[in-house]
Amino acid sequence: MQKQELSYEDTKFTLDTYWLDPISDFDEPLDHPLAIICPGGAFKFHTDRESQPIAMKFNAEGIHALVLRYQLIDDEHTVYPLALQELATTLNWLKAQSKSHQIDLSKILLVGFSAGGHVVADFNSIMLNPDERKKIFPEELEVQPAANILGYSVIDMTLGWPREEEWTMKVSSDIYYWQAQEHLTKDGKPTFMWQTVTDGTVPVMNSIIYAQKMDFLGIPYELHLFGSGDHGLSLATYVTQNPNNEANLNVYDAKWWELCVNWLKLQKILPKL
Repeated sequence: MQKQELSYEDTKFTLDTYWLDPISDFDEPLDHPLAIICPGGAFKFHTDRESQPIAMKFNAEGIHALVLRYQLIDDEHTVYPLALQELATTLNWLKAQSKSHQIDLSKILLVGFSAGGHVVADFNSIMLNPDERKKIFPEELEVQPAANILGYSVIDMTLGWPREEEWTMKVSSDIYYWQAQEHLTKDGKPTFMWQTVTDGTVPVMNSIIYAQKMDFLGIPYELHLFGSGDHGLSLATYVTQNPNNEANLNVYDAKWWELCVNWLKLQKILPKL
């Protein structure tokens, strides 16, 4: 893993990069899809449980991965709109990296968990609408995502998370950014979603309302709701288990990864075997 520092205007942010090395005995160079991962952490921090382990799972499927250390709440900034501007900057930066790192720019994935999922959902809803994007990001979006993956994501910040409106105001004082589903248009990209119905942190209705809006707009989606399991499962295996926390393990919910890989094949991001 290597750190890459980028900036939007006068604000710097960091990417953790997990590049696949070229295979030297191939006759021709092979371009790979790429996943940009936005980990959760309640906009307070970026959890490592949804960072390197997820990136390396993508690598194992032949997909480059970046972990975006997007804007968090601090004394100087709210999360929005800066997190969206950082994600747009990252996408545009990929264009200059496509040759040296063999990136297939037509197969870029945005991946979000929990609070990071809100960043991805807001991007899908707001930033892919050219008229709305120009209000906060006047540059052209030179590289567009092909699809999204959302895990137990916050979609609507009025549905139970955050529990205090004071924290919601710290995320953004502009209610425009609170409800990702309200701004979704037909410009949105296909999306894979998964969550547990027993999620005690982010109400499952978040995933349901985003799927409903996608269904209404005719945007392809796949939604998996598992019958048990806590919030923040990540891979739901021992790889991302916090020591001595059995709630991080769920053999049934861990199937989300296999289902997601199958969906990526259906979307022609990965080849069908």
